Amino acid sequence: MREVAGMSFRKSASAAALAAGIVLLLAGCGAGRPIKYYSLDPPAVTPAPQKLDVSLLIGRFRAPTLYRDTRIVYRTGANEMGLYEEHRWVEAPAQMVEEMLLESLRKGGRYKSVQPVSSNAQGDYIVRGRIERFEQVEGKPITARVWLRMSLYDPKTGETVWAHVYEHDEGAAGADLDSIVAALSKNVQSGVLELCAGIDQYLAEHPRPPAAPAK
Repeated sequence: MREVAGMSFRKSASAAALAAGIVLLLAGCGAGRPIKYYSLDPPAVTPAPQKLDVSLLIGRFRAPTLYRDTRIVYRTGANEMGLYEEHRWVEAPAQMVEEMLLESLRKGGRYKSVQPVSSNAQGDYIVRGRIERFEQVEGKPITARVWLRMSLYDPKTGETVWAHVYEHDEGAAGADLDSIVAALSKNVQSGVLELCAGIDQYLAEHPRPPAAPAK
């Protein structure tokens, strides 16, 4: 009887241990990888020596659906793309680039005011932008691709008076996400500075005529 009871106890203990192991395994399978978030570094802006009596409004940046998501996009072929579930931006790329442009134009100190169009402030021109590419591109080496389109709209005439396209692939220092994000950040900085310089040049060369005196 003792031997049978001992065997029964050992079987029960083994079954309990097996059940506990299955529970732990299932719990481990259900727990996903922690999500890691990334942000963009703003570019260094040199204050402008020349001031312009111009007010700018920054419109909402447009982008394809893929770049309105916070998940980082990677491209594996000409028409093949994917999203990292565990690597994400703190904000969607369109919103981050819009905010970077606004702050860069403000820090330059060239304009009377720079406000988002949603602020209901008055502006002489509206800056419109669109993100065409904002992604990791697989290859040797891995690159960070950024394509930006920007234009300057005059609400008084209803015309687009200036437009520019920035397209560049920046090589990443490594294949890890930190290196890829650093390359994307550097690429966006270069693009924003180039676009700001284009706006500055156009408005400096095409001053608005002085307002007619009130009668």
